[in-house]
Amino acid sequence: MILLTTLNSQYVHTALALYTLQAYCRRDFPDLQVLEFNINQSLDWIFGEIHRKQPRILGISTNIWNITESLELVDRVKKVRPETVVILGGPEAAADYAAILERPGAPDYIVLGEGEETLRQLLVQLEEGQADFSRIAGLAWRQGDMIQRNPDRAPIDLATLPFPYSDLSAFRHRILYYEASRGCPFRCTYCMSGWTEKNLRALPLDRVKADLQRFITAGVRTVKLIDRTFNVDRARTVAILRFLLEQDGETEFHFELVGELLDEELIGLLKAAPAGRFRVEIGVQSTCAEALKAVRRYNNLAKLQANCRALTAKDDGLDQPRPLVHLDLIAGLPYEDLATFGRSFDWTFRLRPDELQLGFLKLLKGSPLREQAAEYGYVFTATPPYELLQNNWLFYDDLLVLKGVEEMVEKFFNSGRFRYTLAYLFRDETLSPWAFFAALARYGRAQGFSGQARKPVALYNGLWRFLTGEFLPNAGQKQWVEEHLRDLITFDYYLSGTGGAAPAWLTPQAASLREAVKELLKDPEQKVIPLPPDRTESEVRRRMLVFSFGLDPETGEEGCYPVLVYLPARGRPVWLRLPPALLAEAAASGQVVCPSGGEADA
Repeated sequence: MILLTTLNSQYVHTALALYTLQAYCRRDFPDLQVLEFNINQSLDWIFGEIHRKQPRILGISTNIWNITESLELVDRVKKVRPETVVILGGPEAAADYAAILERPGAPDYIVLGEGEETLRQLLVQLEEGQADFSRIAGLAWRQGDMIQRNPDRAPIDLATLPFPYSDLSAFRHRILYYEASRGCPFRCTYCMSGWTEKNLRALPLDRVKADLQRFITAGVRTVKLIDRTFNVDRARTVAILRFLLEQDGETEFHFELVGELLDEELIGLLKAAPAGRFRVEIGVQSTCAEALKAVRRYNNLAKLQANCRALTAKDDGLDQPRPLVHLDLIAGLPYEDLATFGRSFDWTFRLRPDELQLGFLKLLKGSPLREQAAEYGYVFTATPPYELLQNNWLFYDDLLVLKGVEEMVEKFFNSGRFRYTLAYLFRDETLSPWAFFAALARYGRAQGFSGQARKPVALYNGLWRFLTGEFLPNAGQKQWVEEHLRDLITFDYYLSGTGGAAPAWLTPQAASLREAVKELLKDPEQKVIPLPPDRTESEVRRRMLVFSFGLDPETGEEGCYPVLVYLPARGRPVWLRLPPALLAEAAASGQVVCPSGGEADA
């Protein structure tokens, strides 16, 4: 048999390259199989599973996260089954083909660039017993003591590629990758996507619509389009978004966008989707003009800012969700020091994304920036992912600061566990997000909740101690701010579904108000208290918490705000605003005292 395999970075991911190759070669090689692993599995076990298949030809797809393990697998295969023909492909193998072919226990062949037709031709010749591979474009191999490399293959016509997934039922709960176009029109020097001439191609629009419909019909959870610039062709983007908006289903679609190329119509279409339909990723990378120029990064910061704020804003008068927005930054670009990066961080955070990724520059093999490493004083790891250690503007001590901020952003912001608390802290632009997360990182390191996995409750305790013991006193904040933050962390805690014993310092329930709500919910005819979708009064009554907060959790407006949090046995908690009249009646009767001295509104 012929076996194609790889080590994904996580179990939930899928290897689009392997399924594309399988679909392309299936007519000629119906016995070609795909077997996926991930880097968290034991290499001994992976090798055992491959060995049990007894493949006569083995293809392995490589990237920065798996090249080391992949080469070890090749070495083991060649020692135990030397008759197996081993083929490597992917960017890591292609970028270093000569050194890999010269290794002891080397693969037999390396596919360079797009592999569909190169692999098919190679398999045909291997199966026919031919020995002349000189006419297979995009192939490298070792012949005696010489490394042979054929000319690159011309870009393939994407319309000739069949739909990659033969059975979508097997992927319903994983992230499926899909490619509607290949290539990139831009020339960022830290990337490898845009440096092949005439490389930007797209699948026919009707084909894309049909493929996306397949995912929806099959009930696939998440489809991530790996197009490097999904919205480079505006008319095509509009057509695809309109098509997806017309479909039912629960599938989430993830797009990588250039923020500067958005406009009012595109933003409107992205925001017209139901909750969970669209997720967008936009690369900001930096706001340092010198850094962006050095890496040839296209940018128009004013337009990017306006478009991102329009995308993340809540439209007045519309009870309508917006797409989840993920923004990227890269630490370690030329000319950007720690202070400059802090300004880039603040600028990007204030665009109000749902997630902010603080990434670190990787000096990828074959990228132009790696060839300039000496010019900029780059020191980076010798092993993949070739990540920055220092350069002329950032020393390793600075990198440690950045790593600390990255950890705090992941734990406290990107996790979504502190949504309302952080929204309140950064409700205006008086507080620097960079200064806040840097201070939190220093505190976390001193208190021991950084650098290791901790139970979620430890994060709530850690943030509360940080705010009340260090941050608020040093910031000269008033006492009522502390009480507001207590309410909001309490709110975040219960909405996160964190189990176990709740911290004692959380805002307690409004006991009398809870009893009043409980009595109302005993009446099946009650119309005063709204209910979560598909829930009965008795279900809510059994699993509810009732609070009287000193501010509206969503708007930050001060006053007395009664809130019900419903904790289902399964699924995520939800919350509802209670009618203010309930709190007013309780306050008038002396049963409830508003937090922070506020007054109940009738």
